[in-house]
Amino acid sequence: MENKLGVFLVLLSVTCFCKAVNTCNVPDTKKSYVTSLAINMARSVGPCVPPDPSVLLALNLGQVKDPTAQDILIDQLKNDAVDRVSKNASFTSGKVALYVLALRSSCVDPSNISVQKGSINLVQLLENKTREELRAFGNGSSPKASVITTWYQVGLDLLGLCTMSSPYTSTAAHIVAKHTTPEVCGNVDTAAVVVMGLVCVLGMENVPKNTLTEVRKTLSGLLNYILQNQKDGLIGNAYSTGLAGQALMAAEKYFSVNWDCSVIIQKVLDLIPKKTFSLPIAAAQVLPFLWGTSYVSVKCLPCPENNAQFISVEYTIVNNIIGEHFLYSTTVLVKEGSTLLQVMQKAAELDPNKFSFESQNSTWGAYITSINHLAGNTNDKTYWQFLRDSTPLEVGVSSYIPKKNDHITAIFSTY
Repeated sequence: MENKLGVFLVLLSVTCFCKAVNTCNVPDTKKSYVTSLAINMARSVGPCVPPDPSVLLALNLGQVKDPTAQDILIDQLKNDAVDRVSKNASFTSGKVALYVLALRSSCVDPSNISVQKGSINLVQLLENKTREELRAFGNGSSPKASVITTWYQVGLDLLGLCTMSSPYTSTAAHIVAKHTTPEVCGNVDTAAVVVMGLVCVLGMENVPKNTLTEVRKTLSGLLNYILQNQKDGLIGNAYSTGLAGQALMAAEKYFSVNWDCSVIIQKVLDLIPKKTFSLPIAAAQVLPFLWGTSYVSVKCLPCPENNAQFISVEYTIVNNIIGEHFLYSTTVLVKEGSTLLQVMQKAAELDPNKFSFESQNSTWGAYITSINHLAGNTNDKTYWQFLRDSTPLEVGVSSYIPKKNDHITAIFSTY
């Protein structure tokens, strides 16, 4: 296929990339739009609302966390999966793949889902369903399912298998790459999901060379197809742009992709106040793109090891006094019993550009002198004050032990 839109293969080492290549970012003045969209999406979660794995997936990939909503969704998805299988209810391969991705992004092992009703292995179920989907290729026909959903599901299947390093991934990837074309995908959404599945395979080890050759060839064609659908700041339409943006960001690890990312970001931001993405599923697909990540990143999300008990802690830093004001929040996963100092160290490790800090040792433990390159000053009578919710901490950062779902705020203050 002739390369008319500048998609060129870049030879990189085969490894696991945890973040998409950031070619553009949401302007600081519009970040509140993204935060608001994520908060509204999280508010859609409830005990009486059917669980949406895409919402959990977006929350786990994003910069806005809602531990309560995430815990509700994890329990709902686990129970719903077991319930569907036990009752032999409808559970398409694509839906199983989404459950696998969502639960893995929550550090729940999809191969060992156990609830009061019973237990299942979602990875094995996905392998079986994907084999059934792809078996029809041997007869030269389409996968099992309707034309509208089949290729979309197959893309999700491949992504789910790759994320869990299933032994069947290479076989599935070879079949998908050999038979997938822009024509059979039919739309941008489907092409984007297949691209993410194939890009994930490029990051795997021990994939046969002939499979990698097929994958690269197919990716080149699908990426050109997606790029050809750029128009008026969107890729396809408003609702396909999020998935397409994710796919292009993921592909940039291996390809040089010529696209108007900053223009697309701005167009999507302009549509947020118009309630274009008010439905949870619409928000869930566009938010990872706005956060500069993709579903491919699930494979590399860090998870606790050795069955240790871990807790999530929300950590916020605020400066409304001098210089350039800022407010940054993140949620970190630390071992239960960790100190606030260890929470801060984890946050700095995840995002040093925002959460780096300096401290001095004292008889009372570590004393924080600077956060985000902003230091307290005795002449200005400024310092960093730490609060749990709205209550000042009575002990230092090396003594305070955060509890599960604590919200700790460091505020640059005066005395």
